[in-house]
Amino acid sequence: MYKIVTVCGAGVGSSMMLKVFAQQILSNEGVEATVDASDIGSVSADEYDIVITTSDFADILRNSKAKVVRIDNMMDKELLRTELLKVIN
Repeated sequence: MYKIVTVCGAGVGSSMMLKVFAQQILSNEGVEATVDASDIGSVSADEYDIVITTSDFADILRNSKAKVVRIDNMMDKELLRTELLKVIN
């Protein structure tokens, strides 16, 4: 089972939207995972297998052990699906 976190500035806007989208994608693909949402100031990225965030925050998290998925167009669910499955597979 994968541990995934979505990260944004405050942890309540885009990270929550990405969390819902990621959960839908993972469910549809039959991938077992937990998905959390967090803000950049309190996330412990090393506790996760995968971090989903925008390029701005991805640069901050680049030294973590987690694989970082960069998503700049929050509404592009197909891009999220492609990038997330690329990291998982």
